[in-house]
Amino acid sequence: MLMVTATLHAQDSLITVGTRHAFFSEILKEERAYWISLPEGFNTSPHKRWPVLYLLDGDVFFQSVVGFTRFFSAPDALPCVVVAVLNVDRTRDFTPTCSAARRDGTIHAEDKPAGGQAAAFRRFLVEELRTEIERKYPQAGGRNYLMGHSYAGLFTLCTLLDAPDSFDAYIAVDPSLWWDRNYVIRHAAQQARITHFTGKRLYVAFATQPRPERQMVNFPRTNDFLKTIVPQLQQQGLYVISRKFPSEVHGTVALPGFYDGLKQLFPRPQRIRPDMSPTSSGGK
Repeated sequence: MLMVTATLHAQDSLITVGTRHAFFSEILKEERAYWISLPEGFNTSPHKRWPVLYLLDGDVFFQSVVGFTRFFSAPDALPCVVVAVLNVDRTRDFTPTCSAARRDGTIHAEDKPAGGQAAAFRRFLVEELRTEIERKYPQAGGRNYLMGHSYAGLFTLCTLLDAPDSFDAYIAVDPSLWWDRNYVIRHAAQQARITHFTGKRLYVAFATQPRPERQMVNFPRTNDFLKTIVPQLQQQGLYVISRKFPSEVHGTVALPGFYDGLKQLFPRPQRIRPDMSPTSSGGK
C-alpha cells in the first residue's frame, strides 16, 4: 500500500489524500490499480455504513473530487469513501459497442473499429473491485455511486440503462452521446420501454458554450437526450437532475459538473423536504 500525497513545500511536510492499491482482475485478465480516500471518522466508526463513490478517470480527478467530498463533509453533511479507478484503455473499457464512426457519424477508409468492452469493465467494477473494497473496508458500501465524464460519462449512462441495480446513483458529465452514431440515445429509448428505475438517481450535465462544431453536431444530441429521453426515463421512476453549463466546453466542464452533482446527490439533511417529488430537472 502506497500513500497518495500532496506536498506542502513551505513546511516540508505532506498532506495525505489517499492510498494506492492494485490487484489482478480475472475478468479483464490484467492488473488494475485504484486509489482510495477514507473520510474523517471512518476508522473510528466501525458500525457505521459509509457510502462509496466510484470515480472513473480517477488518475485525473482524484485529488479534486476528494477535496469536494471533504468540503461537503461538515457535521450536517454526508461524507463518503472515494475509490478512484485508474485507466488502462479508456476506449476499450468505457464504450458499449465496437465502432469506427467519428463524432459526426462518418466512417473513413482509414478508421479502425475500437471499443466495446464496457460490459466486461462493469463486471470488474461490481463483482471484483467492489468485493475488494468491502473486504478491506467492511464499513464501506452503505450506498454506491458511479461518476464519470466524457467516455466515462457514456459508460455511466450505459451502466444505468443496462444494469441499474449496479449502483444507487449515477453522475454523468458531458457523456459522449455521439459514440457509434448516437448509440446511447437509441438504446436509452429502447430501455425506457422495458426497464424500471425506481429508487435510482441520475445527475447529467452538459457543456453548452457556443462553438460552431458542437452547435451543429453535439448540441442537437444534447437537446434530444434532455427533451425526449429524460422524460421517458422519469416515467419509469428515475429521479433525474439535469444541468447545462453555458460557460464551459467539454474539456472544462468535468469539475464544475462533478461538484454540482455531488452537491445535488449528497444533499445536506436540511435541504431534503418531505414533499420532494420523485423526479426533477433543472437548468443552469
